[in-house]
Formats: sequence, C-alpha cells, structure tokens
Amino acid sequence: MPKAIRPIKTLHPMKSLGVVKAERGDIRAERLEGRVKPAVPFPHRHDFFQVVVVAGGRGQHEIDFETYPIKAGSVFVVKPGQVHRWDLQGAKGYVLEFYVESLNLDAMDRELFQSLHELPGHLRLSSAAQQKEFYFYCEKMCEEFLSRDQGYVSALKSHLNILILSLFRLSGRTVVKKSEGAFLGNFERLIELNFSRQHNVEFYAKALGLSPKALTMRVHRLLGKSAREMIHDRCLLEAQRYLGYTSMPVAEVGLALGFQDPNYFSRFFKAKTGFSPGAFRDKNN
Repeated sequence: MPKAIRPIKTLHPMKSLGVVKAERGDIRAERLEGRVKPAVPFPHRHDFFQVVVVAGGRGQHEIDFETYPIKAGSVFVVKPGQVHRWDLQGAKGYVLEFYVESLNLDAMDRELFQSLHELPGHLRLSSAAQQKEFYFYCEKMCEEFLSRDQGYVSALKSHLNILILSLFRLSGRTVVKKSEGAFLGNFERLIELNFSRQHNVEFYAKALGLSPKALTMRVHRLLGKSAREMIHDRCLLEAQRYLGYTSMPVAEVGLALGFQDPNYFSRFFKAKTGFSPGAFRDKNN
C-alpha cells in the first residue's frame, strides 16, 4: 500500500479530477471508462460527493479501509473527506460528482441532500429493471454535461435528484427532517472543524447552545449513538487514515489528533479497534 502523506491530507477539488474540467458549483457526469486511470495519486480524498455506478468490469474499490468488489450493478457513494482508491479492469459505468452547497436547492431538495452522509458507501442494484433505470438517468446526465445545451444545469439537477432519491429507497434509509438535518449538519461540521483539538462533549454542546445532556440525548435519538461516540469515531477514523495510508510515526499521529500522551492515544486506539496502532499499520500494509 502506498505511503504518502500528501494524497490523504489534500482535499482535491472537482476541477482537478476527470477528463472534462469542472469548477466548484458544477455537477459533473462522466463515463467510468475515462476515469480508470486516476488523475491524482491514489489513495486520495476530495471535497465533493462522488457516486460511482458500475455497469460492467471487475476489480476492487476501497473506501476508508472497506474493500468492495467491482461488479455490474454496484453503486459507491464516496463522501467529502473519505479516503478511497480503486483498481479497475475493463470497468464500464458512470461517475457523478457534485457539491451540495453549490446546487441552489429548494427546501425539499435540501432536505434530501442534507441526508446524503447517512447513505452507506456501497449499494447494489440487484434487479435488471433497477439497473436499466439507473443507467438511463446516468446516461442522460452524461449527455447533458457534455452538450451543455441551454438549461443543462437544471436537467442535471433533476436527474441527480431522482438518482439520489432512488439510492435512499434502495438503502432503506429515511431522509432526515429539515430541522433535524440542519442540527446534525451543524454538529457534524463542528466535529469536522474541531475533532483534532476538542474531544469533550461540553465544547460542542456550548457551541450549539445546548447542555451536554441535551446534546447527547438528541444525537442518540436520531442516530442511535452518543455525541461522545461521534467525536471519538471521527478521531479514530482519522487515526486509521494516518496509520494506514502514511508513514507518520505513531506518536505524531496522536499529537496531530490532540492526544498529548502517546500511551493514552495507544490505549484509546486499541480499545476502539482491538489493535495497537503499530499492529493496525502492519495489518493494513
């Protein structure tokens, strides 16, 4: 496995990937055949959503240490900040990329897209009818993106909405209500900005205008886990990324994530994973 700090620390913008350049605010739709050879080093992460729809071929797609086989009917949802890489042979399909905050969504669409983080990373279009319908809308998006005829952005948004709603139905997940979606979005953004420095629930509760108990109860009601678990899970994921994808020393990984005591970091990591940091690195290399 490659050991390079730069690829996973860099959030690649949409314009740096793909055959056809796209600026922030665009929706991009391309055929997977043109993306088999990566435009940036793998493993990497980017600052937009990427939906990879496989219509044929074989290989593997790894997203944050979960490895999935490439098969016709596979759909992968890569969220902003996730580390991923793929190894594709003869792959056919589609790559859809977009920034949620730049889509100028109406209230109903915003509610849908705010729930995107709840989708699993891998879904299967199990029936021929599902595959046919999904490929149809992906193909229409590719045609609109390449032609850029009048109204193409509206057409892209319309097709994308249908596909995202189909993914929610396929996953069995429900779209979070607008008010709760906004709350979770704010909490997750706070975690993303502060997890490497702030591990205490009290900090996040104060920022959200809640008591620690109220924050914990609300998060547990919505997600089935505590606020502390969400903070710790985010720290753990970043630790796994550093250990699995870079050569940064274990003590430095701990410091980068706000653990001043290397021994405490090692105990935290082992309690969460069952592996010491060194053993986890060996396992994933």
